[in-house]
Amino acid sequence: MLDRTKAPETYEIDAVTLQIAEVKSLPNGVKLHLIKNETQPVIRLDFVFKAGKWYETQPGASDLTAKMLLEGSLHHTARQIADQVAYYGASFDSNHGYDRTELTLYCLSKHLKDLLPLVCDVIQNPVFPEEEFNHLKQRTIQNLKVQRQKNNYLATQALTQRLYGENHPYVYGFEEENLNQLTLATLKQFYATSYDTGNLEIFACGDLKDSTEEELTEWLQNLNINRKEPTEPTHSFLDIEPKETIVKMPESLQSSIRVGKRFPLIQEPDYLKLKVLNEILGGYFGSRLMRNIREDKGYTYGIHSVISPKEQDSIFYIGTDVNYTVTDKTIDEIKKEIAQLQQEDIPEDELQVVKNYMLGKFINNIATIFDQADKYKRVVLHNLDLDHYNRYITTIRTITAPELKELAQKYLNIDSLHIAIAGRKADS
Repeated sequence: MLDRTKAPETYEIDAVTLQIAEVKSLPNGVKLHLIKNETQPVIRLDFVFKAGKWYETQPGASDLTAKMLLEGSLHHTARQIADQVAYYGASFDSNHGYDRTELTLYCLSKHLKDLLPLVCDVIQNPVFPEEEFNHLKQRTIQNLKVQRQKNNYLATQALTQRLYGENHPYVYGFEEENLNQLTLATLKQFYATSYDTGNLEIFACGDLKDSTEEELTEWLQNLNINRKEPTEPTHSFLDIEPKETIVKMPESLQSSIRVGKRFPLIQEPDYLKLKVLNEILGGYFGSRLMRNIREDKGYTYGIHSVISPKEQDSIFYIGTDVNYTVTDKTIDEIKKEIAQLQQEDIPEDELQVVKNYMLGKFINNIATIFDQADKYKRVVLHNLDLDHYNRYITTIRTITAPELKELAQKYLNIDSLHIAIAGRKADS
């Protein structure tokens, strides 16, 4: 009988076993990754193309092209697409990113056979109706106008412009002028050059019985989009001298602050160690930046630091919103926290708390088969070793305070940090 007077035993996490996909190379060049789990009658399909901002010749093209795929195909109007997806209680959405564009279908496994013809038609036969394009373009411009009134949008854009140069694909957001210049022909051309079954990775996850797998394979191997020799664009990374940039908003009572720099790629040896350093600095609610700038000084409701990996680069940045009167004071406190990491060993009890938090968060983040599929997808798209996440756990468990101090000295030199502010200062 369970003795409820005793706390359950705890165990150290030293390794995890993530489900690895069965990979099929289909005759049309598609790589199909199958992750099977029959605990729930649900399936997720991710169609991942090399069609993100990295592949644009004109800013905004990847975003609008991805959205236009759902606005009409050879055999379905936008209304028919939406109605059929809703009828089966499914969801089918597009999402463009810096490197890739994804189209994702969630549905009950019993309805997959009814939805596959629609999904393949949408992906393979978009018609780019002019009326829908004009409506989408106007909606996007209106949304962009709203976003560009927000300090945090402008600060993040300004920081990435300082890191990469104004016209680099890794710059956050875009300008209204970019959208005004987009034409239907631009989107059709982007689809023709970037959507290709030869570079398509499809991740199928969930209740994949043998009969379902056979039907899925049959449909997907008959996809045929723009078969051609793949070309990889090249974009240079500039060595830009760090400095403070301010986007002036004279009437604003608030300033958004971004402090950051380029960081090692996710494949590089120090990346996993830097994840621990970032967590201590500003990666969770009990971080040093939160304790100082929120709890002690009361300058903000929240402050965070993030490492954001992309396929060709990574960035580290600190972000917060404060009253304009404490803009400079907040930046000074950020620098003090970084300097302390460079000068003093992290106390063992603080380090252990962060390690326990990170390990617990990781276990929580692989609780479902879809979570595990996301981890596997990152391994594939970033060309990581299959033991990447076990090395992550080992790094968390074994990293020491002296190692972290050395990393802070190497990667967080105050003079190497770019600062972007959207708002104003106390004296302006």
